Amino acid sequence: MMLLSMLYTFFKIGLFSFGGGYAVLAMIQQEVVIKNAWLTDTEFMEVVAISQMTPGPIAINAATFIGYQKAGIPGSLLCTLGVILPSILVMMIITISYLKLKNLPCFQQIFKRLRLVSVGLIAAALIMVLGNAVQSLFAVVVFLVSFIATWKFKLNPFTLLIAVAIFGAIFGSA
Repeated sequence: MMLLSMLYTFFKIGLFSFGGGYAVLAMIQQEVVIKNAWLTDTEFMEVVAISQMTPGPIAINAATFIGYQKAGIPGSLLCTLGVILPSILVMMIITISYLKLKNLPCFQQIFKRLRLVSVGLIAAALIMVLGNAVQSLFAVVVFLVSFIATWKFKLNPFTLLIAVAIFGAIFGSA
């Protein structure tokens, strides 16, 4: 019964939590410490610390660790499944809907407009970041060379990042 309760609790957390990992911590604390008393406040803070140090999303790390602490490997698996299952279900619904509707003219028009919105959002982000990023002629040259290398010559972005990091360490100025 405890395992089903844990699955249900973390399913609710995964379903109703918005705003990123740190925003979900308050909801996890409410459910795990206050409502169900599975952990004390001190134990929860330890979970948060471990979840921050572990690679991956903090909500999934916390769910995995809390599940393991309370019910071993089965608890860990069910809590992790509970927190990610809502996202999986939503993405499946979106994917199935897309596959069924993608050939409808009105649906194609919607996606055509969404592409324009995406480009606009990326351009807005570029403009906001550009003011802080362009601090020297060196930065402008690195940007232009990187842009041309990626766009025109299809250079692998990972390779480009390593090359620019080395170039910046050797020739760049703080």
